[in-house]
Amino acid sequence: MKKYISACIIALTTITMVSSCKKAVDVVAVGALLPGLQLSSVGMQTSGPYVIPTGTTVNTIQVLFGATTTGKNPGAFDVTITDATTNAVVETLHFASWTSNDSFGATSMGSISYTTVPSSYPNTTIYQGSIILKYTATTPFVTGKTYTVKAVASSSGSPAVTSTITVAKLISIQ
Repeated sequence: MKKYISACIIALTTITMVSSCKKAVDVVAVGALLPGLQLSSVGMQTSGPYVIPTGTTVNTIQVLFGATTTGKNPGAFDVTITDATTNAVVETLHFASWTSNDSFGATSMGSISYTTVPSSYPNTTIYQGSIILKYTATTPFVTGKTYTVKAVASSSGSPAVTSTITVAKLISIQ
């Protein structure tokens, strides 16, 4: 009989402890720990090697990125392309916003755009973005070379926050 009474008491205690334990996530507290801006990925959907066009044809390469902002808005975005062997800068593209052409104006070498993804955290926005890099027979790539891409995202406002990702040997030219 004592065994049954002990078993009932243990069962009752266990049920009471389990039902009173609630693991509610404090979303606001977690959100405060998130960085203001974070580039999470830079990559390509279509891998190379890419071919140098002939004549005046313009080819494009699409570079994809992922990012989040918490309590910040997107600002400028810079892309630097370097020769993977010599580290010499081949091209630098500056975008005043995450939805614009680069700062070259009429001779634009690229554009950037994004779509947002829903987030359960307040004041947090998730971005899926695309950078289109234009190239011709004369600029900026050379046959047989591989290039590293460095992306630097900045937030607008003060204080501005930046996030950087560098992907070695991302682009190959045939």
